[in-house]
Parts: sequence; structure tokens; C-alpha cells
Amino acid sequence: MNNDELSKEKISNILLDVFKTFSKLDRKNRDYGVDEPLFHSEIYTLNEIREHEGIHITALAERCGVTKGAISQVLKKLEQKGLVTKEKDVRNQSRLILKVTPKGEIAYAHHLDYQNQFKQMIAEVLGDAPDDKVLYIKEFLIKLENQLGK
Repeated sequence: MNNDELSKEKISNILLDVFKTFSKLDRKNRDYGVDEPLFHSEIYTLNEIREHEGIHITALAERCGVTKGAISQVLKKLEQKGLVTKEKDVRNQSRLILKVTPKGEIAYAHHLDYQNQFKQMIAEVLGDAPDDKVLYIKEFLIKLENQLGK
């Protein structure tokens, strides 16, 4: 194996380690400023509801890439925690639309803060890297995401 192949293998191994570490952190429940911690699936679902105000259950399941049964389980937990409500759709009485409660808005705001902290960490890690190297990393990550999505 030449040095170039060895270096690419090392990058692959480091990236796998980063994925593992990120996955462990992402699976942990977190405090989002509401009386009890939330799991990733809960805050992700809350985020989708907040960003698509008035979404109905079927559309939410489609956006999240899960079954209606799975989304219903998460919604039940979010309702019990007082973070979302279900209301009859005035245009279609057989459908329920979802809304974030004031308590849910607090969790959403804390989630945005967490995302901003992550963005700040990335900016710090990149530091004063030249624009061409930052662009290369960005293009690499986009290509990798596209490959993973196949």
C-alpha cells in the first residue's frame, strides 16, 4: 500500500470514529429547558412540527421518513410532556393538525441554541483555514452525503 492509499484509509477510519462519536452523542437525551430531557427523535419531531406549522400526521411521518405508527408513538410522548397539541383540521375534519405549545417553543429555542453551538464549534475547528481548503472539505462532505444517500 502506498502512502496515498494509507492516508485515505486513515481518513476513512477517522471519519468512521467521528460518526460513532456523533451517533453516541445524538442518541443521548438532552435538557432543552423544559422539565424533562428529550430524546433525538422527540426534538427532531418537534422541530419538524415547529418549522411546518399546522402539518398533519401523515405529512409529518413522510417528512421524518417513518411510519404513521412510529410518528404517533413520538407524538404521544410529546403530548404527554406538554410540547405539542393535536387539533382537528377545520378544512378536513378527519385530519388532525399538529401545533407546538409555548413549552414546546422553549424546547425548540434551546434546540436552535444547541445547533448554533455546533456551528460555532465547526467554525472554531476550521479556524483560519484558507477558503480553498474549506471549499474542498465542503465539497467532500456533500459528495459523501450523496454517496450515503444512494
